[in-house]
Amino acid sequence: MAVSSFVKKRTKIEVTGIVQGVGFRPFVYRHALLHSLSGYTLNNGGGVLIEVEGDELHISKFLETLKNAAPTLSRVDALVSFDIPLQDSDGFTILESQTRTLNTMIPVDISICSDCQKEMQDPQNRRYQHPFINCLNCGPRYSVIDSLPYDRKNTSMQTFDMCDECRSEYEEPSSRRFHAQAISCPKCGPKLSENTSIKRFTQLIKEGKPAAIKGIGGFHILCDASNVEAVQELRLHKNRPKKPLAVMFKNLASIKEACSLSREEEVLILSRERPIVLVRKKKNSLIAESVAPNIDKIGVFLAYTPLHELLLNELDCPIVATSANVSGEPIIRDEKELLNRLPFVTQSVLTHDREILNSCDDSVVMSVEGESVMLRLGRGYAPKSFYRAKKITKKILALGANQKSTITMAFDNHLILSPHIGDLNSIEAFEYFVRTLETFKRFYSFEPDIIVCDKHPGYETTKWAKDYVAKNPNIELLEVQHHYAHALACMAEHDLEGEALAFCFDGTGYGENEEGNASLWGGEVLRVTPREYKREYHLGEFSLLGGEKATGEPRRVALGLLFECYS
Repeated sequence: MAVSSFVKKRTKIEVTGIVQGVGFRPFVYRHALLHSLSGYTLNNGGGVLIEVEGDELHISKFLETLKNAAPTLSRVDALVSFDIPLQDSDGFTILESQTRTLNTMIPVDISICSDCQKEMQDPQNRRYQHPFINCLNCGPRYSVIDSLPYDRKNTSMQTFDMCDECRSEYEEPSSRRFHAQAISCPKCGPKLSENTSIKRFTQLIKEGKPAAIKGIGGFHILCDASNVEAVQELRLHKNRPKKPLAVMFKNLASIKEACSLSREEEVLILSRERPIVLVRKKKNSLIAESVAPNIDKIGVFLAYTPLHELLLNELDCPIVATSANVSGEPIIRDEKELLNRLPFVTQSVLTHDREILNSCDDSVVMSVEGESVMLRLGRGYAPKSFYRAKKITKKILALGANQKSTITMAFDNHLILSPHIGDLNSIEAFEYFVRTLETFKRFYSFEPDIIVCDKHPGYETTKWAKDYVAKNPNIELLEVQHHYAHALACMAEHDLEGEALAFCFDGTGYGENEEGNASLWGGEVLRVTPREYKREYHLGEFSLLGGEKATGEPRRVALGLLFECYS
């Protein structure tokens, strides 16, 4: 008589990483059914919690699937499983989320996927030309999240009640929109503003007028990239006289007409993150020379939202698509602020009623000898998280410098880097820094034990840190020399623990000279370890005319060098 090999057990599984807002629970649901397992799954503050009951062999295969075949947008940092008492449960369900100590990673905004593109272009589909089409594989995440766990009620989509058809898709395990939190359709989803249609909006661009459109992480200012006068008008109002502007194209073929692309650059342009990619521009192309004057490179990218795609389908030209802000200030996310700060676009704004809760600029990358180099961390990549096998015993908040500022939080096994905040040279920029900081503290119920900042007493981040510690004396303040911080970042990136020689050429950084007096360091060689450094060599010192103002005006540096050499 044959003996059955069936051994029934129940296993509890805790998964951490980027596992919310990426279709992980629907993935778990489908594979639990596939392996004839009962139980449940839910989002909680740690990530995703699963309990499965069934044949021991099937549970083993289910665990292998979780580890090796998770959804494309997910990242499993840790998976812990252990057996628990049997409950003789029937069926498998997705339960309401639980909240507790939060350390799940925030999902990023992802460009429209090919499936949604096809549906949006199909006249027979109920989402035909729907500007907010999305599914488990694409659409807004970080920009619409108010709090974790990632559920519709915790996003700016909470004000839009699903219609019966969307609800049916949301609850259907075989659907691409099964538990897709931002699901909507023309009946029940966000709406474009009534005063400007897409056709009317594109007509204004064709007429050479600058216009503004609400994207995922903020507004873009647009104009015809081939119209010299339109580009100049945009530059005038944005107070950006020469800095290069990014150009959005309809497809890869149109980019190739204007630019020379390597295979690696094509891959970056077509990636799901849809970053701005710096590439070599062709001479005598359709693009106005004033878009990127006096340089041989240009930033290009493809439409990444359904609204941008619908817009480009109506146009027959590439468009300048630059962040809606006054130069040096953060990207604008609110229509009232847009019209107040940039009144020249008053008559040409295409907006909608889905609120942007978290601003996020477009990412900028370039390919260098086949390797992608991040120049600005933003949409599609940020918030960026790192998992460390060694647990961090204290909660650490690290603040960036005054230029190209970001923040990083470290706790448990996680480091979380915010999107690019920018230069903190204005009240608006500093308010954006504070808002971003408060957002991340809210996401993770985070209060630091240690705050790390730059030594420079004039940096806004340093002032904020000192003020915060003065009001919270139980928090430790750690000030780090600017170039030593860069050296430590390189060591961390390459997992170096011992002693290293660091060649630091990064403009100026606040430090102390051999006599212990404060000075600006401009280029040195440091002998460094993770805990200390020694300045071994440095460039000769000379007077900077106007102090740090000279770093933005090279003629002052040149004159300072002449005085040093010739008195």
